[in-house]
Amino acid sequence: MDVTALDGRAFGKFVVAGTYFLRKYRGVLDDLNVFPVPDGDTGSNMYLTARAALAEAATVRGRALSEVAAAAARGSLLGARGNSGVIFSQMLRGFAHNVRHRLTIDSLDLALAMREAVGAARGALVKPIEGTILSVASAAADAAYTLAARESDMLRVATGIVRAAAEALERTPEQLPILKEAGVVDSGGAGLVYFLEGILRFIPEATTRATAFPRRPGPKRSFMTKHVVGANKFCTEFILEDATIENHALRDQLVERGDSLLVAGGAPILKVHIHTNDPSEVQRIAAAHGRLTREKVEDMERRHSLLVVERPEKPFSVVAVVSGDGFAQIARELGAESVVVARDANPSVRELLLAVNACLSERVYLLADDPNVALVAREVAGLTERDVSLVATQDVPSGLAVLLELSGAGERPPAPEGLLANAASLGVAEVFFAEKDSGPGGIALKRGTPRARFAGKLYPARTVSDGVVEVASAMGAAQGGLLTLYYGGTQKERDARQITARLAQRFDGIEVEYYYGGQRACEFVISFER
Repeated sequence: MDVTALDGRAFGKFVVAGTYFLRKYRGVLDDLNVFPVPDGDTGSNMYLTARAALAEAATVRGRALSEVAAAAARGSLLGARGNSGVIFSQMLRGFAHNVRHRLTIDSLDLALAMREAVGAARGALVKPIEGTILSVASAAADAAYTLAARESDMLRVATGIVRAAAEALERTPEQLPILKEAGVVDSGGAGLVYFLEGILRFIPEATTRATAFPRRPGPKRSFMTKHVVGANKFCTEFILEDATIENHALRDQLVERGDSLLVAGGAPILKVHIHTNDPSEVQRIAAAHGRLTREKVEDMERRHSLLVVERPEKPFSVVAVVSGDGFAQIARELGAESVVVARDANPSVRELLLAVNACLSERVYLLADDPNVALVAREVAGLTERDVSLVATQDVPSGLAVLLELSGAGERPPAPEGLLANAASLGVAEVFFAEKDSGPGGIALKRGTPRARFAGKLYPARTVSDGVVEVASAMGAAQGGLLTLYYGGTQKERDARQITARLAQRFDGIEVEYYYGGQRACEFVISFER
């Protein structure tokens, strides 16, 4: 059935969907980052900006499109990070301005709103440059307009938008010589493609229409030694609250103070981003027109040196123990330097010791996804000269959550206790086939029948699909959040896809995604987070 209208509820879900894809692939984007400066943070900046939009949009969930779009724009402006993040926030602001006073929009309205989003982003820049996120966004908006003239189904329009954005991304090296020299596409443009592709892949009906993106580019660190930060080495950002000046006027006052200048928003709240060699002077000029908050000054030259010149030693390494090949791939994408796969038996002390000693860093986090594995892992610290911190979780999804925290930890290694505290908020369940006719707690289990387990309680089920739905309900899916299925055992991708569609239909407020876990002990591992 065609989808011909976009309302506030759907737009809010789109922001959630795109944000989760940015979170998943932010490391990829960081590796691509070469323009405007090779400081390796585009993915993190775009994800944090989108997450701020998500959080604010959630406060008006289910309301009119105009309200949800305005909230997302406001959140992204206040939480914008870096050049690409501020540009992205301006796109959301332009979109929100176009749909003001609207309850819903159709495909043509969507195209017009996307055009205004691009215009707002270009208007925030002193000198828009092609071959960047702007080119990708323009191509997406143009495709939306062309498709909307003959197509009312938003799913088909969305597919065309993502395809056009991906094709424009591939052209960015031909538009910007520095990208061609480095052998990469534009990182900000790639971030926008990931965001749009995330939206498309969260729509069950559009699964078969998904494009070839996202694909994972290989790390591109070697080019960084060729490219330098330049004279304006301080990335300076702040919010100007209670502003008594409009953005274009403030931009005129700051334009000679550096490059990569962006003044986003409108009085009384402006977001300023600039690369300058005199951050205090920029702040002084702005402070004459309002109150500075959320100030950030980062030495890009030092960050670049950490990525390249001083690169031989990482602040810490991570060894992850997982229960399947799919989980191993996910762990590597999230930054695990070494992965040990425990398929049919727990790994030995020797296996874990070899993995720890193979790491580049002296400080190593050893993530154990099972209490039995943790017993073995505790022996490793006394057998190596490395400083080993054991982080013992109850399951693989909690270990992946810890990995995600570590990927954004920066130069200072966090305490294992804090990592475990963050992972504890994740709900995790399993769906499996009973191996024998009896069960714990007086519950009769017939061998070979599906069962679900969550928080120590067993849930009977007629089919695996029923078991997933039953345990999702017990986890609180009806209240909204992100439900992730990791399939393994006898399950195939088509099974995960069908169950995903069923969950999305059953629970109105959740987002569902699935990945190959490859675990043999159960059919599905399920994680849930609000």
